[in-house]
Amino acid sequence: MNISSLVSSIMRTISYSEYLQLVTEFAEQGKTSGEQLPEKISATALNSQRMHRIGKQCLLNTQLQTAAIAFSRRCKWLVIAETWCGDAAQCVPVISKIASLNPLIKLEIIFRDENPTIMDHFLTNGARAIPKLICIDEATQDILFIWGPRPKKIQQKVFEFKQAFPQASHDELVKNIHLWYARDKTASIQDEFIALLNN
Repeated sequence: MNISSLVSSIMRTISYSEYLQLVTEFAEQGKTSGEQLPEKISATALNSQRMHRIGKQCLLNTQLQTAAIAFSRRCKWLVIAETWCGDAAQCVPVISKIASLNPLIKLEIIFRDENPTIMDHFLTNGARAIPKLICIDEATQDILFIWGPRPKKIQQKVFEFKQAFPQASHDELVKNIHLWYARDKTASIQDEFIALLNN
């Protein structure tokens, strides 16, 4: 699939460092990206803490480092996110670390609600689930791979939780998701990117 016409519709992209700075500032100011809802403002504040912690603690394994350094296609990693998204807070710092290992990989972040046309091309089971990473070959504008909105092992746990506890609240689900991420220690996302980069 060629994505050049879609990419040309993007109003603005930001780097990971700009995104992290924005999350930090929003957390300090009691703001969020998109609609200023109390639950999203609260989530952004928590995500600022998560992102700084993951940025310090996450160590990429040797196999992933090797795969990232060996990747030979000049490409753009276009990540769709929002500052209030808990999965983005857990995953985008890891993605940034991977991209930083190879100068051929350019990581750019866009906001979901500013880019509905692009978002609607990359739905998950009909939903605007984020984060979503689209790897685009810079020369051909072809999509090399798509990742997201969360590691498959954690997505499976979400499915099993919903099956086992259909009456559980959204807050209960979110609490469990972050518990699973904490126990996983970024292992699942690292394994998935090893496979993506090697293919």
